[in-house]
Parts: sequence; C-alpha cells; structure tokens
Amino acid sequence: MSLGYCLAWLLPWVTGAGICLALNRGRRLPGDLAAAAGTGFLLGLFLAAVLGKLLALENTGATFARVAPWLAGIGILAWAAVFAFRHPSRSPSLLASADGFVGRLLWFLLLAAILIRLDAIVAEALLRPTFPWDAWSAWAVKPKAWFLLGHHVVYVPIQEWLARPAADLRTSAIWDYPELLAWIQIWFASAAGGWNEPLINAVWTGVLGAIGLASYGHWRALGIRPGLSMLLVYGLLSLPLLDAHAALAGYADLWLAAAFGMAVLCWLRWVRQRNPGQLVLALLFAVCLPLIKLEGAVWLMLFAAVALLGLLSRRLRWIVLAALVVCIGVGIALGGFHVPIFGLGWVHVSWGQVTIPALGELDLYWRPVGSEMLSGLLTLPNWHLLWYLVPLVVLLRWRVFVADRSARSLSTLVAACVAFLFVLFFFTDASAWAENYTSANRLVLHVVPAVFTLMALLLADTNVVSADKRQVPRAPTVPA
Repeated sequence: MSLGYCLAWLLPWVTGAGICLALNRGRRLPGDLAAAAGTGFLLGLFLAAVLGKLLALENTGATFARVAPWLAGIGILAWAAVFAFRHPSRSPSLLASADGFVGRLLWFLLLAAILIRLDAIVAEALLRPTFPWDAWSAWAVKPKAWFLLGHHVVYVPIQEWLARPAADLRTSAIWDYPELLAWIQIWFASAAGGWNEPLINAVWTGVLGAIGLASYGHWRALGIRPGLSMLLVYGLLSLPLLDAHAALAGYADLWLAAAFGMAVLCWLRWVRQRNPGQLVLALLFAVCLPLIKLEGAVWLMLFAAVALLGLLSRRLRWIVLAALVVCIGVGIALGGFHVPIFGLGWVHVSWGQVTIPALGELDLYWRPVGSEMLSGLLTLPNWHLLWYLVPLVVLLRWRVFVADRSARSLSTLVAACVAFLFVLFFFTDASAWAENYTSANRLVLHVVPAVFTLMALLLADTNVVSADKRQVPRAPTVPA
C-alpha cells in the first residue's frame, strides 16, 4: 500500500475535521471531537471530489497530485482557526465510557464489537473487484473511463451520441447520473497509481465507520448518555443491508444515507444549540445530496421544506401550509404546474402524472405491493428487528414530542420521507422494485441514520429540550 494511497485517506479526514472544529468557533460539548472526526471524513472527501473536478479535467491521472496541495492548504488554514479559537477548559476527549464499572465495560465491549465488524467488512471489500451489477454497470462507468482515458469526456443521451459519431462523446444508460462519487473514486485511483478496485472500494467501509463516529459524537453533544449512544451506534452499524453495501461496495446509497444523516445531525445541533457552524455544515451536506444520486434532490427538497417551516411560528406555519395546498390544487385544476427542483430540473406536476426530465413521465395510480414491502421490511434479513422496534419506541416515548421541539421537527422530516417513499412505491412504476425485491430497501436505507437519530432523541433523558425554550442539553457527568 503506497504512501499516496494512505495520504488519500488522511488528507480529507484531517482537513474535514479541521473545518468542522473551526466552524464550531471554540465551542466544545461532549462528543464534539468524535463528531468532527466522523463528519469531517465525509466532508473532506466531498471537498476533494469538488477540487478534482475543478483541477483535473484534463489529466485525471494527476488528480491526487493536483488536489492534495490545495486540500492540505485548506486543512492548515482550518486547523489554524481551530487553535485560534481553542480554549483549554473546553477541550473534551475524543471518546469516553459510561458511568460505573459495568457501564464502562459494556461501552468498551460494544466498541470492540464495532471495530471487529468494520475490520471484517473491509477485509471482504478488499477480496475482489467491484461485484454488484449496478456498481460496475453504472456507478463505476464514468470514473473508470475518465481515469483510463486520462481525461474527462462528456456523456450524452444515446440519440445525441448516434447523431454525432465522430465527436469525442460517450453514452451509457446512466449518462445523466451525478458525478460527485465518480471524482471520489478517481481521487483514490490516482493516489493508488492505477484503477485498483479493491483499494477504491475500501472507502465504503470508511463511510460506514464515519456514520457511526459522527452519530456517536453528535448524539453525545445533544445530551444523550454514552452507553445509549454506543448501543445505538452498534445497532446502526450491525444492520445487514448497511454492512452489505460496505462489503459489496460500489453503490451510491450508503453515501447518500451518510450525507442525509449528517445533514440531519448538524441541523438538530443548530435547532437545539443555535450554533451557526452546525447550520453551515447541515447546508453543505444537504446541497451535496443531489450531487450524489438523483433521489438526493427529493431528500434535499423535503429537508429544506421542514427546516424552513421550523423557522416560522406555529400559526404562520399552518397558514403557509394551507396556502401551499391551495396553490397546488389550483395549479392541478388549471392543467398542471412546473416546480424547479435542484438536481432534477423543472418537474411538471399534473393530475395523475409527474414528469421529471431525468426519468420521463410517471403515471400515478395505486399499485398493490403492500405484502412485498412489508416482507422486505419485516421478514427478510435486511434490517434485523428495526422496523418492529421503531413503532414501539415512538409509542412508548410519545411524551418526548411534547417537550422537545427538535424531536417534533425530526419526526416531521422522517414522516415526509416515509410519505414520499409510500407514493413512490405504491403509486408509480417504482412498485416493480418492491415486487422483484431489488431497489425498494435501498431507498429506505437513505433515511435509516436519520431514523436512528430520532430514536436517540426519544430514548434520551426527557429533561433535554430545544434551544427555542432558551435551554441547553443537560451537561453529562462524564466527558466524551
């Protein structure tokens, strides 16, 4: 394993963590360092991808050489800001265990189990080239072609490609897929010195670990106990479908789940603590959603809608919602209307039909796929007992919604995501994904880290309330 490949892991990680801590402007809560380490890894990779597209279009093989100095420079500035804002009395440790000997023992046992699981997953990912069909036939097409050609080429629809056979154009069935993940793959390939798929795919395990580390850190900063946080992290990282996406790497769904989950975590930190740095991070991750996968445009729209509505008073919120419903009804009655959605373009909505530029016309009518969806969620080995547990937690801890505005806001966002998935699978041709057990659970995967954050809020101490009541999370007795 070359030095360049090791630096391809460390540079984004260190730079991203520095940016996260710098945006905190010296604020230190339990778990902030763990949150910065997990969130920063993903943020640093996204930054490396953006810089790669800006600096290495003409020489993709030199992506690492061209981007690394810029990434290092940004990292140096970020860490200089961190030390400028540093206050010795507000510098908790990276990790900490629960109170009491038994609590500490269980905490470390859970941590050991997580590390053993991640080691087994990365070992599996390193065993073979890209294996899942949608990975090598879709997500690896552009980066592999660009890297082996040595430069960027444009992918166009097949009709345009057929009309201009002599042009330097390429086509594929997924010519319009977002390209952020492609440049991350090129970043690691250029650092490794060749298109080495096992080394490229190992980063999927890094993303899985980053989800766990960021979730633990942000949950601790939100006032959730160390033992409960670690237990939930173990539950999240042990889900079979998440582990399969890391071990059989190549799909974009794990990345989308990570970005959406971190946007939610940072947004909740802002809702409760009014930390502007966390709001900036939430916006950065939210904007990245449609740059990872087309479905990310919908998650961005729902996230933005719930976040903006949360800024309004209760009365004004209902007025805005009522006005929106009236406008939609009038627009449909007049033959339909267009809605600009970042990442999808101008979407046309009419009665019984939605037209999306990237997907075409979607006819809306009922499809009876309830048994297939329930089977995928409740009986097949995708989720352990997660979808039995979530309704039970909501039922038993419903009083938390009364006391905690952030829990209400997050539950609204999760409900909006579930509503979208319901319409998608039960009213469009996407029902075929449920019938043949292919992609339905992959889309559910996108919101699972956010669902775990909701469970963390519901299971936390009930005296933790949001910042809109001018209170902050109760300081735990043990730093983390």
